[in-house]
Formats: sequence, structure tokens, C-alpha cells
Amino acid sequence: MDGWAACTTPEDVGPAPLPDAGAPAPPPALDCGEPTFPEGTSLRRWPYLQSVTPTAARVVWTTTGGGAGTLRYRGPGDVDWREITASAELFERSRTDDTEDYVAYEVRLTGLSPSAAYCYEIEEDGVVLASGLGFRTAWTGAGAEDGQRAVRVLAFGDSGNGSAEQRRLADRFMDNDYDLFLHLGDMAYDSGTFPEFEQNVFGVYRRMLHRVPTWPTIGNHEDKTERARPYLDVYSLPEMALRESDQERYYSFDYGDVHFVSIDSNDGTLIPIALDRSGADDDMLDWLAQDLAASDAPWKIAFFHHPPYSSSSRSPNLGVRSTVVPILEEGGVDLVLAGHNHHYERTFPILQGCLAQRDDSAITYIIAGAGGAGPSGDISPQWWHVASNDRLHSYVELDIHGCVAEVRAIAIDGTLIDSFELDGCD
Repeated sequence: MDGWAACTTPEDVGPAPLPDAGAPAPPPALDCGEPTFPEGTSLRRWPYLQSVTPTAARVVWTTTGGGAGTLRYRGPGDVDWREITASAELFERSRTDDTEDYVAYEVRLTGLSPSAAYCYEIEEDGVVLASGLGFRTAWTGAGAEDGQRAVRVLAFGDSGNGSAEQRRLADRFMDNDYDLFLHLGDMAYDSGTFPEFEQNVFGVYRRMLHRVPTWPTIGNHEDKTERARPYLDVYSLPEMALRESDQERYYSFDYGDVHFVSIDSNDGTLIPIALDRSGADDDMLDWLAQDLAASDAPWKIAFFHHPPYSSSSRSPNLGVRSTVVPILEEGGVDLVLAGHNHHYERTFPILQGCLAQRDDSAITYIIAGAGGAGPSGDISPQWWHVASNDRLHSYVELDIHGCVAEVRAIAIDGTLIDSFELDGCD
């Protein structure tokens, strides 16, 4: 069944009363000073956080100097700084088609404390490139010491066209306090090249990326260049794929009471799966089913680029709907975040192609694809439609505390274009 006419009319599609989780605990804090980036150094790409977990984090940056890179950090209760030598990889112009050669540095911090704040700074050959920086580790488990801390998420896609609107929207959220940033794909128009990443991602969001970890998913524009080779090179993501060639194209992680999962919804991945009846090419979907089944987190949130439900003239992705959605439903996913279509839209909870009954375990779908590229302006509400905005650039915030998620869609002018609450423990 697929569509309102083919489904039983829900007895009540309105939300059930939500539990009260009480007041959230404050996030951990540590005075690291003001972020400082001295002029005249070789720093090219400001440091950015990757793969932050309860006990580990990665910090990446690039320079044109090519010297010895180090990271100094300290945590709560530390008097002295700890120093780690960074790994280095040369990126020549012949590889990147950029204006100059540069070196990418990466430090992997381990043995960190969950739900804790850390300060850090980076150097090259003893010269300070950036200081006064800080980040917070994640945590897992509702019964953990800081388990009642809320998880605050920023999410949007289709941002990276370098427009004035992209930068105006970024100014709206840049200094807000988030735990993590989900980018829903198409972050580097037009073809996901190294220079486009440099200009339209790191050049726009650098004030935020050194303190808020980015968890991305591959858009169709990133996939245009060597099947997202620049994307795979600039991000440092968990390697969980069943096939070595698919590493970092899909992955999952836990933060607080939430299990997040990112998959590759591009044609190059899904079409072979749909056409192959032997199951030989189903590795990502096999992994997805196993990953969701292994998680007992109260919340499960999936994010990928192509929406299975959309009311714009750019139709829903039926390949995603037919191959991915049944696995998400079986795996107990509560919320799906997607981009691709340049508007904001929210659905009713949907189960097996129909509007769910009030007590059903169903999925709410959000399109947050108005991050910078021109809004579509072509919404024609379908049976699943609850709320939308196809005229204004926007982003989405989620505050997840206990069983309740408060979700807000905020426009470029600060207008609240949608808000609602979800129960992830029903």
C-alpha cells in the first residue's frame, strides 16, 4: 500500500502526551579562552573536529608549510598540556586541481573522558597556528552519570553553492551551541571538488567546525567527482563498511541516547542493489539492518541525501523508498533527515506507506534542503504533508532530552517556520 487512498484512515494522527524528562543537565564547560588564529602563519584550512565519541576525537587541519604538526590538549583537572604529533599527508595540485600544494594533518585523541570538555591548540614547527579552541566529548547510555544532558543537533543540506544566502544563513546559527552538525549532502557545488570544499564548506563554516564535529552524508554533487573522492579525503569518518571500497560511505555512531546512522543514497550505490537479485551488491543494506538491530538506543535517527517522501516537483526517491525504508522501519528508526530537494518539509509519521496510527512505531521524515541553494518554490502538498516552506532558506535544530525531541525549523530571517515534538521511547 502506498498513499492515503489505499490506507486505513488513522484513528488519531495527532501526538500522544509526551513524558516529562525534567530539566536537562548543563553541558560540560572548560575555559579555553578566545579562539585565536595568528596572521602570517602557514595555516590554510582551520582545524575541524571529526568522529567525536565518548572517549575519542579527531582533529584535522591543513597548512602550506609542510613542517612537523602537533596538537596540545588538556582536559578537566589537567594542569599540564599533553602533546601529540600529527600524521601528515601531502595533497599536490595535480591531485586536487587547487591553486597550491598543501599538507593535511590529523591527530586522533583517545582515552578521553565521556561528557567532558577539552581545550586544544595546534602548532607547526613550534609556531602556534590556532589556540583557545575547545570541544566536548559525547556520552552514551541513559543511566550514565551525565545521561540527562540534552543532545543538541544542527542539520541541513544543499548548502554549498557559495551564495550570499548561504553565508547569511550561516551567520544565523554560527555562534550557537551545538553538540554535532549533520550535513545532509550537497555541501560542495557543483561537483564536490577539492576547491569547492575549500571555498563553500571550510571557508564558510570554519568558525564553528573547530568546536562542533561534522557528521556528513554524500550528496549527488559530491558523487560527481570520482565517486566522492574529495569528500572521502577531507572527512575522517568511522570505517564500518563491509567492503573495503565502501569505507566511510556509510557509518553509524552513538551520542547520548541517540543512535545515528548515515548511508549513501546515490544512484551509484542504490541502483546496483535494486537491479541485482542475487543480493551480492546489498552490502550497505545488509550492514544497515545489522547495525540497527544491534542498537538498543531509545532514539534511532537516519540521515542521507535523497528523500523518500517529498511534495515538490523533484519527486520522492522511489529507490530509497523501496529498498531503504523497509529496513529503517524494521530497525525501529524514529526520524529520517534528508536533503536534495531545496525546501523544508515534514511528514506525518508513516508506516508501510500509510499514515500511522497513533500508537504505531513509525517514522517522521524531514527534508532540510534549503541550506544555501535556491529554494524550490514549488510545493504541492501530498497526503503525507504536515508542514513546509519552499520560499526561505532554513536549517533545523533538534534538542533531544530523554524520550522527547524538540525540533525547530528556522528561516534565514529568524522566523520559526515549524516546530514540533517527538517521543522516541514510545
